[in-house]
Amino acid sequence: MAKQRVIIALPCYNESENLPLLLGKFAELAAFSQSNFALEVVVIDDASTDSTQQALGTLPESVKALTNLRVIKHPENRGLTGGILTAFEHFSKAINETNSVLAVGLMDGDNSHHPGNIPAMLGRIMEGFDVVIASRYQPGSRVAGVHWIRRLLSRGMGILFKLRKNIPGVWDYSCGYRLYSKDIVKAVLAAQGSQVVTEKNFSCMVELLVNCHKAGGIMTETPFLLRYDLKKGESKMQFKKTIIGTLKVLNR
Repeated sequence: MAKQRVIIALPCYNESENLPLLLGKFAELAAFSQSNFALEVVVIDDASTDSTQQALGTLPESVKALTNLRVIKHPENRGLTGGILTAFEHFSKAINETNSVLAVGLMDGDNSHHPGNIPAMLGRIMEGFDVVIASRYQPGSRVAGVHWIRRLLSRGMGILFKLRKNIPGVWDYSCGYRLYSKDIVKAVLAAQGSQVVTEKNFSCMVELLVNCHKAGGIMTETPFLLRYDLKKGESKMQFKKTIIGTLKVLNR
């Protein structure tokens, strides 16, 4: 019997300094939990202009093997939206080819999310939840290295969504660290076609959550430690466009 697979996609752009560190953590997780599930990591390189491809090419063979690493490179920059669309295309193909996929997930590629949370999140998927969010707002969560203004804006948008949309089980609407059941992946693709998101900025993460809810997804959250202080390089998020895009999703 084939071992159950967990596929994690990392949409990234110019993360040559961060990806080797993050993939090393994935390799540690795989070595620790390989008797429970087979981990597969898919790096979606969004036409990076730095040395991302060189960094991936010089990874230790042990890291590549433990993570079952696959790299998909966009010929042109498509933004986070394009990364999510590529991820869901890959998820759909894997789910339709075999029954061995247990869950799929998305994470930031900037080393601010730790893959060590995956086993606990996977447990919630196995309980029957469709979307499990690594939440900044659950008891036990911590945030390091994020400016208080950004934290305040994020918290304010979360409260606004809770008041307007109120997706049961959700407080953190924008964190990109999530696991999805194969059933919700199928349901969202059936409802939205290949365009599971359309917003052209970081608000697509909120849009994806709303689309999962519309498709009947049952959601929950787990606590985690956001280590933004470990991220090397500048943030790719454009705050004004993200806020405007998020408000558009809210008002639909």
